[in-house]
Amino acid sequence: MAVNRLIYGILLVLSVLFANFYGGKIPYMLLFITLLLPLFSFLYTLVLFASFKYIQSVDGKYVLKGDKLKYRLNINNEGPLYYPYVKINFHISSTFLAGQLQEESFSLLPGEKTSFSYELECKYRGVFAIGLSSVEFEDLLGMFRLRFNIKETKEIIIYPKIVYLDIFHLRTSFLSDTHTLINSLYEDFTTISDIRRYSYGDTMKRIHWKLSAKMDELYVKTFQGTSRTVATIFLDLNRIEGPMENQVIVEDKLIESAVAVIRYCLYNWIPVDLVYCTKDIVNLEAKAPSDFERIYKELAQIRFDQSVAITDVMELFWAGSIKKTDVFIFTADLNYDLYNQIYKIRHNGYDVNIIYISSDTLKSGINPDIASITEFLTDIGVSVYRLEVNDDIKLALESKL
Repeated sequence: MAVNRLIYGILLVLSVLFANFYGGKIPYMLLFITLLLPLFSFLYTLVLFASFKYIQSVDGKYVLKGDKLKYRLNINNEGPLYYPYVKINFHISSTFLAGQLQEESFSLLPGEKTSFSYELECKYRGVFAIGLSSVEFEDLLGMFRLRFNIKETKEIIIYPKIVYLDIFHLRTSFLSDTHTLINSLYEDFTTISDIRRYSYGDTMKRIHWKLSAKMDELYVKTFQGTSRTVATIFLDLNRIEGPMENQVIVEDKLIESAVAVIRYCLYNWIPVDLVYCTKDIVNLEAKAPSDFERIYKELAQIRFDQSVAITDVMELFWAGSIKKTDVFIFTADLNYDLYNQIYKIRHNGYDVNIIYISSDTLKSGINPDIASITEFLTDIGVSVYRLEVNDDIKLALESKL
């Protein structure tokens, strides 16, 4: 491009000198043509952009982590004009797409088309923009490029993997309360909390006969338990320090661990309160297996971008709560402030479980305080689960530290 500008500059100087020294129609005509060439080239490029047509598609908007996704881009030159140089840029700022979509350059003759197809690996859960971010057009003279941002973006949501726990070690008192819920000893049969399709093993006493007759399919009733929320789960959404890729790996481990525990609780009829902070403190209640999908979708899109410490979230939540509950804390930052908050909760008689996702294997240094804090927590009766980013979640959560 610099060479083309230099050549044009030389031609312009020669045209000016030719017109000044010789005068006449032809020298001045050449001068005006030389002067108008950049304007013509600029207008030509604008017309190319206005007539630029493309179609991009993905297999689906919702994908499970680890699956592969097909992305296709078709570009057609349906007009009579020649595209001398086109460069397309993709959304590649996110860790999900880094290295998987590369910028492409090409030219198109009238009536010609080109296609690009990519198989993308969905490495991490979250919400990601996919597709074209901008298009660059070079003018006919090769002197400049015009960059146009693409407003239309496609979004995909990658759901975290679901880890199916066969067992999760809970407190004896916790299991006792749960057992009463499962066996309906403390259910309020005057209050229906949920209606769902019949599953094998459901008792005939729970069938909703009127609705089943109307829908021509068996439906069963779930009654409200007299016990309030049994498990309160605190999710630490503070921004995780370190390179972006390391952050996403730790975030994924944290979310998948939380999903595993929440699913285990709900499918064993243990009601759950999921508490975290975005702009405000959010408290999502779930009481039955049918509530899992709602929680799961929420956790797929949640972002770790908060500056409010999990200790402050817990303090604010407990200020307005007197529920009998067992506490689960999911965090990637185990520190003495959190230990002090947990100590107060234990002193008030609550059972506490902490799931700590360690990033030591991703860093060169190891925090010497972690071992001490873990020991102190164990001494006051807290169940501690420490997971490295490469650990198997199922094995780690089904075995107690």
